[in-house]
Amino acid sequence: MEEKVAVIILNYKTWEDTLSEIASCVDVLDIDYKDIIVVDNASPNESAEKLQQESVIKGFSFLANSINRGYAFGNNVGMRYAYARNYKYALILNNDIIFSDNNLIDKELEIFRKDNKIAVVNTDILSPEGYLYNRDAKRPTFFDYTFGALFYRLNGRKIDDLGGYAYIYRPQGCCMMVDLEKMDKIRYMDEHTFLYCEEPILAERLIKENYKCALCTTEQIIHNHSTTVSAEFDRKKRAKIITESFKYYLREYRHFNKIKTSLCLLFNNIKMRIRY
Repeated sequence: MEEKVAVIILNYKTWEDTLSEIASCVDVLDIDYKDIIVVDNASPNESAEKLQQESVIKGFSFLANSINRGYAFGNNVGMRYAYARNYKYALILNNDIIFSDNNLIDKELEIFRKDNKIAVVNTDILSPEGYLYNRDAKRPTFFDYTFGALFYRLNGRKIDDLGGYAYIYRPQGCCMMVDLEKMDKIRYMDEHTFLYCEEPILAERLIKENYKCALCTTEQIIHNHSTTVSAEFDRKKRAKIITESFKYYLREYRHFNKIKTSLCLLFNNIKMRIRY
């Protein structure tokens, strides 16, 4: 049976970047326009109009949300749409991803075939400068979130390569392929967060159903980090959103008590001050 793969791209305001990402999917990954699903998250500019026009010309699917309820909600709209149309898998992409070659989809599909418990696969993620983002191979403990945070930055990258793939704790949401049947089984992504912490929350939902996340070790992509979030939220507002999402994850999914949660938030706040 043919393994149907949809590509889902969530747009907010940056419709030009989304069209560029669509072109890259077609040119580099050899994706048909008909297998691309674009979801606009209630952009307050001409995004919906522009993308709707292009969808008619090029033949990709376009869905317009009437309200912006965040990253998880927007991608869930796309995943449910794809699953209802009998797609087996979906490649969820930010609109600022640069592909290194055209084998990404085939390599990730091959990893799904190695273990029927694998629900999500992603590649290594690099910055434009070549920095390898943390793989989060290990499920963080309370110590990792607090006094051992610096050590975890190194420890979280360590994997056991099984020959082109490795198991990891959480996926990287900017470029991840999901098994839509398994996503439907866990009721997709938790929509209680607006931004941030969607990946570890997804990891916990998968763990509950004995599903796994995997990393393709033979493929890399570049996350070019658009300025959408930075432009939309100032530093204080962004920090508040991160804190709220992280607190939700710690309390609802890790079941940390108030003292542990408060300490994790304290250390995370220090990290944000250093980073931002």
